[in-house]
Amino acid sequence: METTRVIEKIGKYWDERSSVFDQEHDTEDLNAWSCSLEKLLGPDKNKSVLDLGTGTGFLANMTAKLGYATIGVDISKEMLSYAVRHAKASESNAIYMKGSVLELPFMDNTVDFIINARLLWTIVEPDVSIKEWLRVLRPGGTIFCFNRMLEGVGLTSRKENIYEDEEVDKQLQVKGARMEELTDLLTRNGLVEVTIEKLPGLTRPGYDYEPWFVLMGTKPVAQRQIEAEGMTNFWDKSAAEYEATHEVADKETWKNVLEELIGYHKAIKILDVATGTGIIANMLVNIGYEEILGVDLSEGMIRIAVDHAKEQNNNNLKFKYANALELPFEDQTFDVVISSRLLWTLTEPEAAVQEWKRVLKTGGQIIAINELEPDIGIRCENLEKYQKDINAQELPYGNVDQKEILEMFKACDLNNVALKHMPGCH
Repeated sequence: METTRVIEKIGKYWDERSSVFDQEHDTEDLNAWSCSLEKLLGPDKNKSVLDLGTGTGFLANMTAKLGYATIGVDISKEMLSYAVRHAKASESNAIYMKGSVLELPFMDNTVDFIINARLLWTIVEPDVSIKEWLRVLRPGGTIFCFNRMLEGVGLTSRKENIYEDEEVDKQLQVKGARMEELTDLLTRNGLVEVTIEKLPGLTRPGYDYEPWFVLMGTKPVAQRQIEAEGMTNFWDKSAAEYEATHEVADKETWKNVLEELIGYHKAIKILDVATGTGIIANMLVNIGYEEILGVDLSEGMIRIAVDHAKEQNNNNLKFKYANALELPFEDQTFDVVISSRLLWTLTEPEAAVQEWKRVLKTGGQIIAINELEPDIGIRCENLEKYQKDINAQELPYGNVDQKEILEMFKACDLNNVALKHMPGCH
């Protein structure tokens, strides 16, 4: 049975049981739950919470009342109708929306915490689900999966045919999973610091239920992400003063030299990587090249670049936020990839050139413009300070000889690699 049909059947099942779903939750100690949630999520109430399989809003309404911006998602519209009513009754400002945990309607890296209660056993394609949760989770964010479990064992099932549909029930891969299988589910899909912790005192005494446990794991923070954020902050702060020391001296000379380097055919697609304030990108449009796109990490830089494009009536010049190491474009998209004074700032120069090559059409050109000391190479002043400012582990081309630059480009399997002087371009 197709996954879509399985999900539809599961949604219908919970629609039909929405009116009695809260009966077991009525046995919970809400004060104890609130204390446990706040302890796990931490004191920073500026963090966001996504409650998956929210049902009637048991968790979402509590986290919202604790002060965290909360969205609850569920495939059952009837369940969500109860969640909305409960939110109103409890004066919670949680937001609810219909959706599948396999395909979340959120951008990458936008949620601080993902929580859920008794969801894992119900999901189909668990690995696909966890990867999707990881996608929307911010680096350093945590997933908390609350489940009743048999201590030392894991999830248990009181009923073999839960959904009373053989095609649906056989796809419940996590139903009855042991604790080590649950931790492996998160670990193999990229989470770190994966643990299971018992949460005593959540169920009121006198009720014969298995104890609550929380399975949790954190999305790792990649060094590349740390460095990208450091670069973004640095160049945002530097944007206003950038052109005072980086504006070109003779634009007509620059345009002539650029046209000679790129060629005289104008109906091509050019990517200006780390466009900064758009100095090169605007000149390329003024030369007559038809399709120019400038990308940069810095919003401050791009705002100035957009202003310059408006001043020069370059309405067909486009800009986009992007990292030179991870370009959001398909393979073989551009005829030319150009950059100016970028190599020294790169933490992974060879990876960057490989990425530029990936988006370059067969036969296309990479043009990397840099200021080189005669017969030496790149020599940057204040390199250690910049490296510290952006939290970089290394800047390999902050001080590099010309020969090393050439060898790196050749190692990227590029043809006709050469250094060319740009006379009159200061």
